[in-house]
Amino acid sequence: MENLIYIITVPLSTSIILANLVIILGISCNRQLHNTPNYFFLSLLVADMCTGVALPFIPLMGLNRELSFSSCLVAHIFPNFLFLAFLSNLVMVHYERYICIVDPLHYSSLWMHRNFSLALLIVWTPPLLFASLPAFGWNNWSAPDWNNCCESTQKLLPLLNCSSNLTSCCSYRRVFPNAFIYSEVYGLVLPAILLIAGMTGRVLWITRGQMKDICRLHRAVERGNQASDQEQRMNLRYTRCVVAVSLTFLACWVPYLIYMHVCIAFLISDTKRSAITHIVLSCTGIGSMAVVPMVLGLANKQYTEPAFKLVQKLRDRWRARGSEETSI
Repeated sequence: MENLIYIITVPLSTSIILANLVIILGISCNRQLHNTPNYFFLSLLVADMCTGVALPFIPLMGLNRELSFSSCLVAHIFPNFLFLAFLSNLVMVHYERYICIVDPLHYSSLWMHRNFSLALLIVWTPPLLFASLPAFGWNNWSAPDWNNCCESTQKLLPLLNCSSNLTSCCSYRRVFPNAFIYSEVYGLVLPAILLIAGMTGRVLWITRGQMKDICRLHRAVERGNQASDQEQRMNLRYTRCVVAVSLTFLACWVPYLIYMHVCIAFLISDTKRSAITHIVLSCTGIGSMAVVPMVLGLANKQYTEPAFKLVQKLRDRWRARGSEETSI
């Protein structure tokens, strides 16, 4: 099972880390991008890169392993904190851009721009506090061990001595109580996703209304009733934008929503689930959600321009060397 997890997650994790490094480099090299909105996006990229680092360890939570109490807490709390911090940063970036569209007159005086340090603290501290609750006693570690790893290992290795108390069965059920899981899923994760979807839909609706006003004014100036070529191009661009947003939501959020509700359904029914199914759903769900900042960053040419220039320089040098060798 661990080999399957690494086979699926390591390539995805590597691509997420490299893509975030490219975008971070692009923002750092361009001084025109050194402003508060891009600082929030940098925080999101750092959280996304940390999620990419923790991605191979998140599906391991579904497996029973023999770890000490402290090691088990770290193996579950730290990846959960990085995931919640990523989601919190994503909500903050969407909210900041949402206010820019909805209320542009008060955008410059937004509290996040005046108190960037406070906003950054709000984004990172609550996920850390909530994820650390099992370390402060909200766990099932003292409950009866219904998933005894030592017994399953003893069936495979009869020569293994299970009398040692240095390690015990480490399972997500022992670290995260059901109430904690329900609170995180339906109190934090799902409302955050719905909030992001609502803000995105509201922005598209406002953009559609502004486009109608522009087309109405254009027709009044031109004194014509038929749509001009410029209006058709605007409508086509808006349609492409809606299609891109819809496909991004379907490709990035729907797999995670499926994984989340399947896990909750198994938790409620308390039935034995397939380990392979859980691994595939968790890897694809969390990995697809981590792609969202990459889509936002790679779609902006200002973020990727330094990387493209570097690749172009390397390509020109390679071609120059090749031409010199052929001439010799």
